[in-house]
Amino acid sequence: MTHVTKLSKQGNSLGVRIPKEFLERLGLAQGDAVVVKLLEHGIEITRAEEAYNQAMDLGRQGAARYRRALARLAR
Repeated sequence: MTHVTKLSKQGNSLGVRIPKEFLERLGLAQGDAVVVKLLEHGIEITRAEEAYNQAMDLGRQGAARYRRALARLAR
């Protein structure tokens, strides 16, 4: 399946509109978490797995908890 679309401005970023048929086939809906991976010759978008979401949440919590230490390390 192939579809040509345009990039559109969304805040300070650009967004890609995904056709309804693609979303239905993949079982995705508005608000679902996806992983965007940059490949050598393109971009891959996949459904975010629960383990990935949990790992990201833990990372955010750690970054918030050790904000000052991380800022010092970044210097």
